[in-house]
Amino acid sequence: MIIDLQEKQGHFSMKNAHERFGKLVYVRRTEKTATNIRVHLDAFVGEERGKAHLVSVIGGDVEIGAISAAFGNGDLFTVVNPTLAESTVSLGEKPLLFRGSIVIAGRKRPLRHLVACSQELADTTSDGKLLLVSSDDTFIWSSLVSHDGLPAAPEWGPWMLAELRSQKRIHALPGFGYEGVAITGTRKQLLALLSRGLRSRNLRFPPKNGSVEWPTIRLSKHIA
Repeated sequence: MIIDLQEKQGHFSMKNAHERFGKLVYVRRTEKTATNIRVHLDAFVGEERGKAHLVSVIGGDVEIGAISAAFGNGDLFTVVNPTLAESTVSLGEKPLLFRGSIVIAGRKRPLRHLVACSQELADTTSDGKLLLVSSDDTFIWSSLVSHDGLPAAPEWGPWMLAELRSQKRIHALPGFGYEGVAITGTRKQLLALLSRGLRSRNLRFPPKNGSVEWPTIRLSKHIA
């Protein structure tokens, strides 16, 4: 559990981590049975038109088992974020599912943790759209260079991203926990932009030949 300490009138008040959680609600009815499951939602990144790209939930064995099956079937579910805004979404076909356990002192059984990613988020071959779960500029630029195989240097990132933003090619994605973004642009378009930057001398080649050193990048969870 994460505890947020806030000083108030000379004392510290604690804000429990559960107040940063949303909820995921899965409802399914058949002629003979009715399923209604609610689990804590740790993080969510989606898109318009009912798309979910990243879902992180925590619950018991039975609940997580049922939610995992629902994700795998492409079923619809409802996301309720910490501000109580609701949306009905789906991960689409064949999402990637990762399961783990969280051991809590004093609890006999561990909690189960399920992280699900859409195929679109996990796709490493798409040309024209890249989905990321961080809005950090260094992360965005290094991901573009890696994804599209661009011959580029880390220091070119600020100019390139400024140009992409001016062309409205970087869009924030709805969600919480991680600040997702979608970047639109083919490899050909990005290479043309690099060429323009070099011709205009907004971008410059490194003074010496050799390998390009990229900074260490860590993906961190965003807490509002």
